[in-house]
Amino acid sequence: MNEARFLELSLVNDVNREILKRLPDLDLQDAWLVSGGLFQTVWNALTGRDLHHGIKDYDIFYFDPDTSWEAEDRVIRRARDAFAGIDADIELKNQARVHLWYE
Repeated sequence: MNEARFLELSLVNDVNREILKRLPDLDLQDAWLVSGGLFQTVWNALTGRDLHHGIKDYDIFYFDPDTSWEAEDRVIRRARDAFAGIDADIELKNQARVHLWYE
């Protein structure tokens, strides 16, 4: 599996394609579609399963030096509007806040 093949298989999932199409609308400096929405899609495509099989949610990580809960909540609310109509759970997490999740 090389990068081109991984991208090709990831994009057969209509949810991944639509998220990536709308992601720039959030105007986040450093945002990435990550995790299960990608790798599970690839496994599903390779094994002939429904492309959405086993995908609980689609994760978007971004980095914002403002680690306040209010800042992350503003992004989550903007995302709710940007991703309206996509039939999937989409979760956004500011990676600058990771150290706050765990002691």
